[in-house]
Amino acid sequence: MADQEKHVNLFIPCDMDMFSSPVALSTIKVLENLGLEVHYNAEQTCCGRKFFFSGEHECAKDLGIKIMAEYENSDYPIVIPSAACAGFIRKYYAQLLGNVSVVNDLKKFISNTYELCDYLVNRLNIQKLGNKFHQRVFYFKSCGARNLYNNYDAAEILLNSTEGLELVTDPDMIDCCSANGRFSAINPELSEQLLNRTISKIYSTGARCITSTDIHCLQHIDAFIQSKGINIEVIHIADILNAQD
Repeated sequence: MADQEKHVNLFIPCDMDMFSSPVALSTIKVLENLGLEVHYNAEQTCCGRKFFFSGEHECAKDLGIKIMAEYENSDYPIVIPSAACAGFIRKYYAQLLGNVSVVNDLKKFISNTYELCDYLVNRLNIQKLGNKFHQRVFYFKSCGARNLYNNYDAAEILLNSTEGLELVTDPDMIDCCSANGRFSAINPELSEQLLNRTISKIYSTGARCITSTDIHCLQHIDAFIQSKGINIEVIHIADILNAQD
């Protein structure tokens, strides 16, 4: 672990907060098991990612300003169990907030924001947590992990070191699950085609669990799986990193 790292701020994505709050608890346990004191601001809401990509830039800007204000008195790293949200902050906050924030403060905020796995592997230099998960698991690398959080392989490192876990990946699977923004609502037929192709490929690997760094992708995939009666479990990576089965 990096020297003198004792505190961390936790930002929970809105989709996780509203619909999958147990994953947030797993994230806290993973961090606390490393001896970190986790600070959570109950007033936090949304990073603005969905609004930004829907063209609602003013709303996204207001949310970004709100987040920065909530952390302005803290030098602790900000950890987010979502490659999409953390990647959005890293890649687009300079564009979104550059004319309304103190530049040095903005740069500091962006550089101090991490996706959970990246924080563990590349900030704390931890590649093995001692977790146990005895399943054949397919890691679905989200668009956020591929395109927003560049050169991202921390999730695979931690999954590969998980006792009992048989990791399955497919570097050629570059399809979007269609959970991004309003795409699936506006293009329901294309969304179903993308999901059907993705899930069929995953099922053919023999994996019976799908994991990802992004809860909105997993929620979208899970809704499709349940509607089709497909025997695959969906689980966020934080739950695997906290598992001891």
